Amino acid sequence: MSQTATFKCPSCGGYLEFDPEGQRFLCPYCGASFNEDEIHQQSEKKEEAAEQAVPSGSLRSYHCQMCGAEIITDDTTAATRCYYCHNPVVLTDRLTEEFKPDGVIPFQLDKKEAEEKFRQFVKSKKFIDPAFFTPQQLEDFSGVYYPYWFADVEGEATFAGEGTKVSVATMPKQTVTTTRFFKVEREGKLSFRNIVRKALTKADRKLSDGVHPYNTDEMKPFAMGYLSGFLAEKRDVASSEVEPEILSEVEGYARNMMSQSNGYNSLHGSTDFRATKTKMKYALLPAWVLTYKGGANGEPFYYMMNGQTGAVCGKLPLKKSKLLICSLLVGAVVFAILCVGGAVIW
Repeated sequence: MSQTATFKCPSCGGYLEFDPEGQRFLCPYCGASFNEDEIHQQSEKKEEAAEQAVPSGSLRSYHCQMCGAEIITDDTTAATRCYYCHNPVVLTDRLTEEFKPDGVIPFQLDKKEAEEKFRQFVKSKKFIDPAFFTPQQLEDFSGVYYPYWFADVEGEATFAGEGTKVSVATMPKQTVTTTRFFKVEREGKLSFRNIVRKALTKADRKLSDGVHPYNTDEMKPFAMGYLSGFLAEKRDVASSEVEPEILSEVEGYARNMMSQSNGYNSLHGSTDFRATKTKMKYALLPAWVLTYKGGANGEPFYYMMNGQTGAVCGKLPLKKSKLLICSLLVGAVVFAILCVGGAVIW
């Protein structure tokens, strides 16, 4: 099956339609028109982007139940929209059996609220490239469910070491410092909840971690209906791949807890932690995502918003010309002040 593509109007972002009479591509929203060469250039860009984004052999096709159009997705897509009728499509076979999530945190922010928060955010940034938040660009502001692993770990910890307690007595002619040494042994049962790791290889760890934490008290048992109208990714990272890293993190927490001084002036020793029970849970978390390629080299920029809390993280494009002008103005003002000050002093 051949891959499908959607062509957008460069002027307003609307969807283009072919006009048989004029033999041109028309935008029914803003009235702009384009010839075959312009559309061909857009087509080549889409093909190049698809080749870079999707490894060869990982595409799969589906048919929209609303209009019958063919839908092309990669291996990790679990929910999308039909390119033609824009009907929300949930790919049910992607989230069955071992790939069915245990839970989901539903979106709390709709697209309108997310866009408003985004506009407020960029208004506070003085040097962001305006092309990053045009109406056309905001059409690609997408609500996406990303897969994560949550781990609950229980275990037993022991500590063995030496602690010191120091007391100081001040006398008329001398100061006496007394150091007492203690053998310290501790043991306890520790529990850790909701240790999070991303479950999607292509997800940017720095970006996704930047919008955490989520309120896991609002997590609900998974149901397909939560995905309708949004994009969704299924996991491609097994629990066995992240469990060693999670246990290493938990051991670090155990060492910090068991080696707290608690009344000692100093405490040195070693901690041993043994996990007795590890429970892994697979869940989908909501995020609003916007990407943009700008600059001479087409450098990618991104913005992500927590779909539950509104927390944001991203790498934003700067308008270098605006930044340069501002820097020159500041430099000119500082230079003028120095000149005036120098004239007064001398």
